Order: sequence, then structure tokens, then C-alpha cells
Amino acid sequence: MMTMNGSLESTPHNTILLYLDKQLVVRAREDGSVRLIGQIDITNGDAIADALREKWTTPKAGTVDVAELEFIDLYGLRALALLSDAPLGAPIRLHNVKPSLRKLLTLLDWPAFTIG
Repeated sequence: MMTMNGSLESTPHNTILLYLDKQLVVRAREDGSVRLIGQIDITNGDAIADALREKWTTPKAGTVDVAELEFIDLYGLRALALLSDAPLGAPIRLHNVKPSLRKLLTLLDWPAFTIG
């Protein structure tokens, strides 16, 4: 178990720790998808994008579970969007999107993301 924002988080089976800072945990699954837990902003957006770029070495974009993403600013969204290579490449697939993030993505209308 690890402590994240004052609470204990159990380490899920069949996942690897891809990135960790005081605000965010990124876990990768065997299928190549990732889970974001915590907050992404200007302080960690580039580091997260670098970690995901290393994980997603194939031309297709990945799948991201954002159910436990508490906050993301525009800098963080832009860092993720640049990973998709949209409009020519595959968009990043976001799963378990909260209504507030869904509304923001709808307003931005970026082809870099699909919501599933």
C-alpha cells in the first residue's frame, strides 16, 4: 500500500507504477491502458506526458481511465492531447469521465480525445 493525499491506496494486481509525485499516481495495466489517480497541472503535465510517451511506443494512442482524476488544468490536457498525434493519429480514449471533465472536453472540441 502507498499513501496518496493522506489516504492509503492498495496496489492493484497486474499493474505497474509508471509515474508518481506528490499529486499523482499513474499505473499501467498489462493491456497498455493507464489509470490516473490525483491531480495534473502545470507542475507535472510534462513529466506525465514523457512517462506516457515512453509507455506508448506504438503509433496508436492509448486508453486512460480518469475515474480517480481529481483535477486537470488546461496545461495538463494539452500535454495529454499532444500524445495523440490527432488529427492524423488515433485519439486518446478516456474512460470513466466525470461530468465536469466531459463538459470541458465538449467545449474544447479537441479531436485528440474520445470519451468511451
